Amino acid sequence: MLLDERIGAHLTGQGCFFRVWAPHAERLRLLLQQGERWQPHEPAREIDMQRAANGYWSTTVPEVKPGTLYRFEVTYQGRTTQRLDPAARDVVSSALTRADGNSENASIVVENKPYPWEPFKTPGFENFLIYQLHIGSFAGRNDHFNKPIATFGDVEAKFDYIRSLGFNTVQPLPVQEFAFDRSWGYNPASYFAPESAYGSPSELKHFVNTAHSKGLAVIFDVVYNHAGPGDNVLWQYDGYEHEGGVYFEGGGMTPWGRGPAWWKWEVQDFFYQNARMYFEEYHADGLRFDATTMINGNYLRNVLWRLRQDFPEKYLIAEHLPAHPWIITAGNFNATWHASAHHETQRALVGDQTVDRLLGAMNPEPFEHSWNLVNYLLGSHDDIGDANNGDAENGHRDWDHRHRYLVDLLGGRHNKWARAKCRLAWALNVTMPGTPMCFMGSECMLASPHVAWGYWHDGVDQWGDHRFDWHTAGDALGLEMRRLVAAANTVRWENAALRCDDYNVVHVDRENCVIAFTREFYDNRVLVVVNAGDRNFTNKSYQVGTGSLAGEFKEILCTQEKRYGGWDNAGNGSAELTGEDGHLNINLPQWSVLVFNAK
Repeated sequence: MLLDERIGAHLTGQGCFFRVWAPHAERLRLLLQQGERWQPHEPAREIDMQRAANGYWSTTVPEVKPGTLYRFEVTYQGRTTQRLDPAARDVVSSALTRADGNSENASIVVENKPYPWEPFKTPGFENFLIYQLHIGSFAGRNDHFNKPIATFGDVEAKFDYIRSLGFNTVQPLPVQEFAFDRSWGYNPASYFAPESAYGSPSELKHFVNTAHSKGLAVIFDVVYNHAGPGDNVLWQYDGYEHEGGVYFEGGGMTPWGRGPAWWKWEVQDFFYQNARMYFEEYHADGLRFDATTMINGNYLRNVLWRLRQDFPEKYLIAEHLPAHPWIITAGNFNATWHASAHHETQRALVGDQTVDRLLGAMNPEPFEHSWNLVNYLLGSHDDIGDANNGDAENGHRDWDHRHRYLVDLLGGRHNKWARAKCRLAWALNVTMPGTPMCFMGSECMLASPHVAWGYWHDGVDQWGDHRFDWHTAGDALGLEMRRLVAAANTVRWENAALRCDDYNVVHVDRENCVIAFTREFYDNRVLVVVNAGDRNFTNKSYQVGTGSLAGEFKEILCTQEKRYGGWDNAGNGSAELTGEDGHLNINLPQWSVLVFNAK
């Protein structure tokens, strides 16, 4: 991308190039200061910027150094206000992002020297195994950090934990500058700057580089569908106020605030350049777009087309609910979140149309590729995270809308059947078609002994501290689930059939709530048997269909093994079993997933 097309501040051999879109401005001046914070009552160096016919203003200033503070002074209808750069790569803080009054906030010129990146290749689309986390709450509780808000560096220290579970990708909740210091991140204040409570641009680069050095890809979460009138840098940007100003007029409303004016090419380009920044400047491996149904798809796909042309190897995911093939076939995304798979599994595991709901959740049609769907049977941040003291969506009165860790929805982590069902859900998640994703804490059944309060939150409410608890993650029950997650993830990595597009249901037993399916990739053939019922079959008394698979079968995973929280001899051990006439006689424990290799 040419320099004179870029927005923001960019250091060059001739100085620093500044460019911003402010079509209603009558005059625009660049203000420069030195220091750690803006001094509103101290003089600033003032430079007039030149306006182009398309409403962009630009200038190049010699001898500007990294760390220089800057603002734009906008004049509209005779009134002068100061604004931050909408594309600033760093800001002092989120407070009063529009730089009104006596604010000490400012945009910061960022160093652009080449970063010493570790060699790393973005995984193929079939090879993502995602661990979703929230930066601010993933460290600091019952660990040696002991602090209320974690930073990028604190989370880096946990990468070995994530890798030990078999995940190869981290997907943080949004890391752009948001209002205040504590937030889930879905209230963007300054889109191009990292959250100041988490760290600087150089620290975010270090976060990605360290992840890559550990074998972890990084997918960033971006919020382009809404913005509120609070601390948002774009609001009434150039003095024009109608419907929030030039970046919002005609954008309509969403449940969370006014939507940007995606119908304007300049707004599309703003978000394209923001997405591009994560790939160019932070070496991201993918992006997850929040709530894409709130954006006009005809405009959104223009941005995705540009991204696909420029970064064809990057994994572009939409939170498009409900999942629809359009977002892939016409919308230019690679994948979409599959929220219904979680909700249908949650209902199935309490006996509500168990077989039919599981069959529906597992079915990848009408999507062409397995990796077109991101599945999270144990729940995402939306399903697990709660607010309003645990009563979002009136969850206390409506189980089906309650935001909790799955183990709490099923009876609590001290209920052995709830734990067994969670083990079943994760093993199914990694063996069925789709890209598996696990939200932090699900891998150790991080929940409360009290069923009502087992939810994630990024801080403390009236029921206590809901951040990731490293004490609970390491207790006996947490370790059992962690061993199961690691074992199931290993099975996925060791069997290419579980990452391909092939999928065939070969056995349906509604009376006993048993389903079996096969997946094949050349000579790698896998049989998965799911028992979502209470009946326990011993002495090889269950006959399961194997479809076209025949010969010798060897069990490679049983979620009811003792080391995972089950019992001795729950499955079939290491002995090879012989399948004949499309059937196999096996031990089949209640509430389990068994995985077999067929030779």
